[in-house]
Amino acid sequence: MRIDTVEVACSTCGSREADEVGRSRDYEFETCDNEFIFVCCRACGLTYLRNRPALDTLGFIYPPSYYRYAAYLGPVTTRLRGIVQGARVRMIRAMLPAGATGMEVGCGEGQLLQAIKADGDPSWRVIGVDISPDACAALRQAGLEMQCAQFEALDWPEGTVDLVIMNQVIEHLADPRACVAKATMLLRPGGYLMIETPSVESWDRDWVPRDRWGGWHCPRHWSLYTGESLARLLEQQGLRAGKAEYLLSPFVWAHSMQNVVRDRPAWRWASGLLSEASVPALVVYGVLDTVQRWVRGRTSNMRVIARK
Repeated sequence: MRIDTVEVACSTCGSREADEVGRSRDYEFETCDNEFIFVCCRACGLTYLRNRPALDTLGFIYPPSYYRYAAYLGPVTTRLRGIVQGARVRMIRAMLPAGATGMEVGCGEGQLLQAIKADGDPSWRVIGVDISPDACAALRQAGLEMQCAQFEALDWPEGTVDLVIMNQVIEHLADPRACVAKATMLLRPGGYLMIETPSVESWDRDWVPRDRWGGWHCPRHWSLYTGESLARLLEQQGLRAGKAEYLLSPFVWAHSMQNVVRDRPAWRWASGLLSEASVPALVVYGVLDTVQRWVRGRTSNMRVIARK
């Protein structure tokens, strides 16, 4: 099945002058048969999906199984994800004072929100924002405060939030600029915007066939950044961006390797061994990322913290 697409300009600067850097398909969920084209903006360096899915196709490209992702990881991998969330909470504890208000945008299944609620300062007010009524209902049932809304349209008092978190969210948005502008408006002076998002500066993007890189995540990733292009977006909206920190990203390696063997019958048996549910594979991917971060200083995942 082919879906409708629209030709778009750069979401950061509005330019249409761009060079093709990759083509790919939906190898992970096989929701459509389209070939998608990624380009790099000549003006600001943003890599973006030029033939973006039309907004009325979102129900196709995000199937129900997409939101049940954690159920497929297995207990060991789920535990590792919990360790990562714990490290995020410790970092947040060092940033926020007692009585602070934190907000996670696109919180999905709510693992980070629940970790903050469990291990953060009990005086904090923690709010999740998501467009999925099912996700919001489930997290309210778990005792979390939720706002079921598109973040850009969220009805919330200006200048009342100390931390806005966008964890693997901004790359999915039709208008990242509007989302960052909304976060800036909600933040108090001195408040933080924390973004984790894929980086297009990694070795693994070049080590696999160009159409098989897991970071493309076709057709759900619409904007992909370097540290410099993300800082440009944040500063455009009046924030002071810190230096990008590059994180281990074994899941991108896993998706890349599964994409490589997906249509090779002789190697298809290896897909499970290469997946994010395979602990030995995750160890190997973690070692590869550790080496590339040590040698190159970058990986396929980064965190940037900006301040108002």
